[in-house]
Amino acid sequence: MALNKKCPEIREAGEEESGQLRRLFKTLEDCPGFIRVGPAGYLFSVKFEPEIENIYNIEVRPTDTFIVTFPRSGTTWTQEIVWLLLNDLDYAKAASLHIVERFVNIGTSIWGLASRKTQTYKEIEMNKEDRRKFEKVIVPGCELLAAATDPRFIKSHLPLSMLPPNLIETAKVVYVGRDPRDLVVSLYHFSRLISVPLYTGDFKTFWNMYMNDNVVRAPHLSHVKEAWDLRNHPNMLFLFYEELKQDLPGTIKRIAIFFNKTYTGEQISGLCKHVHIDNFRNNDSVNVNFLSKVDGLIPGEEPFIRKGKVGGWRDYFDEEMTKECERWMAKKVEETGIQFPTYP
Repeated sequence: MALNKKCPEIREAGEEESGQLRRLFKTLEDCPGFIRVGPAGYLFSVKFEPEIENIYNIEVRPTDTFIVTFPRSGTTWTQEIVWLLLNDLDYAKAASLHIVERFVNIGTSIWGLASRKTQTYKEIEMNKEDRRKFEKVIVPGCELLAAATDPRFIKSHLPLSMLPPNLIETAKVVYVGRDPRDLVVSLYHFSRLISVPLYTGDFKTFWNMYMNDNVVRAPHLSHVKEAWDLRNHPNMLFLFYEELKQDLPGTIKRIAIFFNKTYTGEQISGLCKHVHIDNFRNNDSVNVNFLSKVDGLIPGEEPFIRKGKVGGWRDYFDEEMTKECERWMAKKVEETGIQFPTYP
């Protein structure tokens, strides 16, 4: 398909922020640089630049279902819920197809997925199932999407402004936001778990990077605000991670209604049990253990699916960080108008 839509403005990121990333992420020493995209200045590796226009010009179909989040906002959890609701609670099929096979990830190649990995993975001995899953996170999402049959399920960590401009008028979108404090803790652990780019600094440094919009895809709250401003659109279902945690049955019912699906109370209870954190953590079809076959996971770090906890940030923030965070959040909430849920 010919590219005919103007993608968001792209400019080089500052040397100071690029240098900080290279110092603290082990596999970025030789990274050619970073870019800022759009008016909000979303931060990406320069390796992602060739994908931006392709993604912006995707042909969106009315039968498409998009799950859009900033990373570590309950994405995989929401994917499993939505897919099962739209597939008549077919647990057997969900177990037989990994989540990376059920959803096309638009933006997978943001890091270039490390040339050392992409060049050598074909030579690594692995079974057909693991190879099939690994290829789903190596091949650019636009290619996978073009080959996918309807109905297509699509996941993206990109802000709405970097997705096709007709998306919200054409397809259904579920967006999930999360309290910045819990999100940054989860993102910190994920960045230590994944070997590319592999964060090597401490949590306090990571928090400061996040506050200064120097983690990839930041600024987080600009990302959330784009969806928040569209929360009343009939094709947008805006959820908070905290809503899923505090009232999972009620939130699942909201999702079902959004997609014009009807299930009994017993069926909703069964789905709640299926996605309960204790079961979810041990569900091979939603975990990324296959990445360990290519040294993609760092041994000894916390798992891909962690605690699923609300308020866990309190175990990481000292008194000084807590006060700093309160000031920062108050300012951001005033600027964005986002009303994050409160919890004990």
